[in-house]
Amino acid sequence: MTQSNIKISQRSAMLIERLRGEGITNEQLLQAIQERSTEPLAGSETAAGMNLDEWIDYAAEHGEQLADAIRAGYRMTFTTVPGAGNWLRFALGLEEGQHYTVPEEGRMDDLQLDEMQFQRIADAMAMNWVLVRQPNGSASLMLKSLQ
Repeated sequence: MTQSNIKISQRSAMLIERLRGEGITNEQLLQAIQERSTEPLAGSETAAGMNLDEWIDYAAEHGEQLADAIRAGYRMTFTTVPGAGNWLRFALGLEEGQHYTVPEEGRMDDLQLDEMQFQRIADAMAMNWVLVRQPNGSASLMLKSLQ
């Protein structure tokens, strides 16, 4: 299964990336999902404040393959404007004003990305976004027009 074939919600992607950002490993995430327990996520502020059962039930109900997404990557089914900014922060540590500009809602410019970061964004963002390399070497992430 390839990344683009594994679809998960923005909420699930955010939880995975927040937990990873707090030092939780993929193995701990997989164990928590398998056991339906927050114990493997001990020490995580996010895990302490979340209902893991509710998240796993939601994912199962909506056909999300969380274990595969954690192992191989994922594409969000839909990404909101605030969600795109949050995902950039949680997954890559990129902050508005420091690592990119927002000239208008639904557009993030001046992203300085290495090839791995560029590909990760391209793979993970929902199809309602487009990532483009600019002539100056930076990148822009833009919400597609929904016509």
